Amino acid sequence: MKISKILKKSVEWPKKLLGVILVIVTGSLLILPAVSTSQEGSLLKIADDMGEKIVFDAPASRIVSLYVGHTENLIALGVGDSIVAAGHETGDLGLSVPVLGQRPGIEQIAALRPDLVLTRPMMVRSQGSLYGALRAMGIRVAAFDPPTWDGFSEYIEKLRKIAGAREVPLNFFLSGKLEPDNESRHTLSVFLIAHGRTMATCTEDSWAANILKLAGFKNAASSAIPLAEGSVVAAFGAERLLASGEDIDVILLQQGAMNTTRAADFKRDPRFASLRAVREGMVFDVSEADISRPSLLRLERGVVESLREMVYAGREGRFDE
Repeated sequence: MKISKILKKSVEWPKKLLGVILVIVTGSLLILPAVSTSQEGSLLKIADDMGEKIVFDAPASRIVSLYVGHTENLIALGVGDSIVAAGHETGDLGLSVPVLGQRPGIEQIAALRPDLVLTRPMMVRSQGSLYGALRAMGIRVAAFDPPTWDGFSEYIEKLRKIAGAREVPLNFFLSGKLEPDNESRHTLSVFLIAHGRTMATCTEDSWAANILKLAGFKNAASSAIPLAEGSVVAAFGAERLLASGEDIDVILLQQGAMNTTRAADFKRDPRFASLRAVREGMVFDVSEADISRPSLLRLERGVVESLREMVYAGREGRFDE
């Protein structure tokens, strides 16, 4: 059942959703925590991730969404029809709106008569004149970073208030994990390669590591140190990977802007021939968007179940050592 449909129903919420076994505490709904917003009369004030205070006298209904993650989460909240343009292709999202690209012109945006431009801080910093001009024209701009795992509920609550979506109970996402298929099967140790050239991986608090946990797996690089403060990418390296080879059941290569090394190339690399995951054929490609993008829509579409099914199918029943 789609989240957008569930949000429109005032009925008891199901106990299983998104292909993840969810935990419902004492059978009651857990509402998302309060966020840094304020309400004065009929005005709503939202603070974005650049410290800007955006004021709304009504929910935004003509949104230009320049970051795909924001677009996906608006759709999952059931307010995709408020999006009038995007900075990226939207065909696979079920939207038919103009695509403006990552560096749109002022006239392109203004012609759409938006009441909000939703973007990321990095885009504002790199295109300051564009966003300054939009604000000067009276067009509201809100910039949010892709949220962390722990900050996801606050981010969703801000989007919900901005777009006038229903309140979202916490227990419909990120509330539990799938277990191994039976008690005799151990938890598989999975190593995610975020960057093939350096063998960088994901941090333990990253979205990707938590998706692995939801699928019932263990992050093989849980002790890896972030490349920088706040980064979700961690240093690891080929030497350390080889030293851990017998302890890693599965290797995933994230496919996207950060990494172009494919599973087939990795398996052919003689440096890694000794790794148990390579010997047993347990090396797979996985979409960067699926595993690393904070997206309710992708959870709705079963990304956790799909990951789990791919790995267990590859094991071909070889779970017990």
